Amino acid sequence: MQLGNTRTAYGWIAIALHWISAVGVIVLYFLGDTLEEAVGRPAKAVAYLNHVSVGVLLFTFLAARLIWSATQSKPAPLETRKWFALAAKVVAIAFLAMIAIQIITGPLIVWSGGRALQVFDWFAIPSPFPQRIGWLREAAELPHKLAPNLFWPLLILHVGGALKHVVIDRDKTLLRMLWVSKS
Repeated sequence: MQLGNTRTAYGWIAIALHWISAVGVIVLYFLGDTLEEAVGRPAKAVAYLNHVSVGVLLFTFLAARLIWSATQSKPAPLETRKWFALAAKVVAIAFLAMIAIQIITGPLIVWSGGRALQVFDWFAIPSPFPQRIGWLREAAELPHKLAPNLFWPLLILHVGGALKHVVIDRDKTLLRMLWVSKS
């Protein structure tokens, strides 16, 4: 069982963290939608708790993924055309930037409102700010609402690139992120 990455393949830990993160980001996107669409105070409170709780839990997997990625070798890309390789890198960086904006602004919105990050009924992460900071809350809300507008275009480009590798290039780029190669 290959846990770590090699020069030719991703290990099980990288693959698991990739897919947990991917599913988590998608779930969080839809939880954000339910938060926007919730009607009435009780429904908004439940939607808010779910969104914040999943966000905090997802942060732990994203942090683990970044740490793991930084400590592992990365398999060499199979893409040989420079423009496609550059496009893949730009999409990956844009995705990470969008996620980073959400990870930073989400807690700031809660904490600058003078509240703790409540994770279901399990635990809370107290605000580092001793009082409410209205200007910080307002500054964090706009990028937190705008950044998800990049979600679907980036996801379509990312999935489109993966399908290009399967259908057109017929290489093993996608397969390397689905399971560990025996090679």
